[in-house]
Amino acid sequence: MIGGAVESKVMNKATRFSAFSALRLRLKELAVKNPRWKRIDTSNDDALRPLPSESRDVIVVSTSFNPQEKYTPAASFRLADDSARLLNECARVLKFGGLLFVYGIPRDLAVWGEHLALRANKEWTMLFKYWIALEIDAAPRTGFLKPSHQGLLLFLKSKANSRSPSPFQLNTSTVKVPHAFCSACGKNVKDWGGKKHLMNPKGTALADVWRDLPRVCIRDSIAPSFVLKRILALTSLERGSYLHVVEKAQGFKVTGLDMQNGSVASNGKVSETRDIHSLERDTVYLGDCVSFLKRVEELHPQGVFDLAFADPPYNLAKKYDNYQDALADQHYIEWCNQWLDGMARTLKPGGSLFVLNLPKWAIHHAAFLNRQLEFRHWIVWDALSDPRGKIMPAHYALLYYTKPGGQPVFNYAPLGNGAKIDAVLPPDAPRYCLRAACVKQRKAAGHNEKVELTDIWFDIHRIKHKRDRDAHPCQLPDKLMERIIRLTTNLGGLVFDPFCGAGTTAIMAAKLKRHFVVTDVDPNYVRITREKLISMRDNVDLFGNYMVPRLSIAKKKAPASKREVEMYLQHLARKLGHTPTEQNIEVDNPGILQKIDMLYPNRGAALKRAKIVLPG
Repeated sequence: MIGGAVESKVMNKATRFSAFSALRLRLKELAVKNPRWKRIDTSNDDALRPLPSESRDVIVVSTSFNPQEKYTPAASFRLADDSARLLNECARVLKFGGLLFVYGIPRDLAVWGEHLALRANKEWTMLFKYWIALEIDAAPRTGFLKPSHQGLLLFLKSKANSRSPSPFQLNTSTVKVPHAFCSACGKNVKDWGGKKHLMNPKGTALADVWRDLPRVCIRDSIAPSFVLKRILALTSLERGSYLHVVEKAQGFKVTGLDMQNGSVASNGKVSETRDIHSLERDTVYLGDCVSFLKRVEELHPQGVFDLAFADPPYNLAKKYDNYQDALADQHYIEWCNQWLDGMARTLKPGGSLFVLNLPKWAIHHAAFLNRQLEFRHWIVWDALSDPRGKIMPAHYALLYYTKPGGQPVFNYAPLGNGAKIDAVLPPDAPRYCLRAACVKQRKAAGHNEKVELTDIWFDIHRIKHKRDRDAHPCQLPDKLMERIIRLTTNLGGLVFDPFCGAGTTAIMAAKLKRHFVVTDVDPNYVRITREKLISMRDNVDLFGNYMVPRLSIAKKKAPASKREVEMYLQHLARKLGHTPTEQNIEVDNPGILQKIDMLYPNRGAALKRAKIVLPG
């Protein structure tokens, strides 16, 4: 049980932190508008034409949208000509190395993003850097997930045909988010495991999910002042030039769904799956998913799947066994459009489609699917792994669409409505951590506050330990697939996955008493999935639940510990008053250099770990 003294101490700490945060936000709201922002309200590009080329360091575009229609399924649309010209003028006015932020609702923002990503001329190109998810919308749930997510695209203007992108600056060393502490156990909400010594006392590094901003009722389409202040702090230059462009007219033209226009052109590959005469349920097929889906459409022209889920290769040159994950960007997008088209066509009316990918690619997926299906949500899976880049890429995009013509399944038990059988329940409040010991103790003590399930999923972690992972570079956690399957299918429903990988989708479908059809082009992954399914059906617990036994993995003891090295470097930094050099270490403890060489790609990677204990 959690002791009263510990609870009181934790609550006092949490109360002080909450009061400090509220005061800080209030002071920001009371601050006078920063004169560095020049605002232009316009319905087209006319107001930007007088501005000189390459004259602005940072531009923010507030796209026009109706907040009441944020998650209203809409007919297909394309970017209006005036909006396209407006973006082109913004790109012209921006300096090389300048940053363009585009604010809007997720449904529309993907189309803006695709236009920018594909826009280039002989002199410049716009490079996608981040989709920043803003958890700021306080709107209530109206039917599907609670819509808390607003989008903020970040593009970099770079010289065309350059071997390396133009350099740009973000003040991530000074713009930090205060550490959040569990209101039950008092530990940091983020479980640092054995890396607690790397926690920066100034706060956590800024990620591409901003959950520390105020929640407001979105009443117009103008980027809130606190978002502009964050952008200013993040990009602040001594003599920087800042422009805020507010679009006044609707930026889209309705074109209508185009499911009837025929399939996307195939790449010509033929697979053995083209020869199937009937679709067998609970089957793992070996073959190319594009040709497989064409055959399924021939067999079931009205659609057959209740849920289609895809977690494709991310085009990041990861070490898959039988797939060259290094296609040129445009070829990758064209290939994705083929299987997306096939998935959309083989869904039943009312069926659900989920696609998991990096935001860079999800922009193109969403722009494509907007022409065929009904947009429901751009779900942000906040699954931070290793910090990389200027802003930590914490989230995966999980696109959620439904097919017109039928009633979608949405098995969710909202707050206050009581539990429903086989439904997804509201998650624990984000003020709690997810440590198993804390969860057990606080629930026993009655600390069980829940919140509505929103379009930002913060309560499911990526697989962190090798003991939970199979031989696949991007294996998904069971909890993620369980939530998706429970949410959008009923008992006996049929689930499809074109990239079965380690078999998580098939395993969870079987456990949840759904049927599945999965494919993979790699015979090794097909074998792994089939073996796991057989093993699962041979291992049933006392309650009749399927189990997948896992072999214990003996971990070899490393000749040196990163923690040991980093703790030493931090101790030496405090003693010296600066980041240690190789010469400092050579004099103080030369054996550490040998350990650094064994554990790190270069010595600089280790030395920078000492900086966080230094002031400034």
